[in-house]
Amino acid sequence: MSQIGVIFCYDKKVKGFSFIEILLVIAIVAIVAAAVTPFLSNFVLRNNFDITRDQVLSTLRKAQSYAMDKKDSQTWGVCLTGNNIRLYSGSCASPIFSEDFVKSSNVNLSGLSDTTFNLRGEPSAALNITVSSVLDSASITVNTVGRINVN
Repeated sequence: MSQIGVIFCYDKKVKGFSFIEILLVIAIVAIVAAAVTPFLSNFVLRNNFDITRDQVLSTLRKAQSYAMDKKDSQTWGVCLTGNNIRLYSGSCASPIFSEDFVKSSNVNLSGLSDTTFNLRGEPSAALNITVSSVLDSASITVNTVGRINVN
């Protein structure tokens, strides 16, 4: 009996990735992700703080402007209800109109009480609002004549 030899032809190049190459790519991606995570976390915290501060400011100014414009012949105000900053007409508890803006849970907001504005833009009470997070803090004041300042 004669043996017949099998000849394999290796003319075609094998395409694909080796196991080592895949592990190397996964390791590089893991290292980059670990290095970027703290920066991304700080970015999110800073962004949430900025959004909350700006939302408080714009809501106060909008309520003041609506009151001075006698919009809908209503009383306009701002209050904090749960985790929401509310612009309202009528009353905070049972508004005729309201716009609620969700405050980020990692941003603290203190000093914002139920405040209405009169036709001259004066608040029902002076406010000293503090917006703070782990990274930053800002103070928003509304004096008795309606001037709004940010520090």
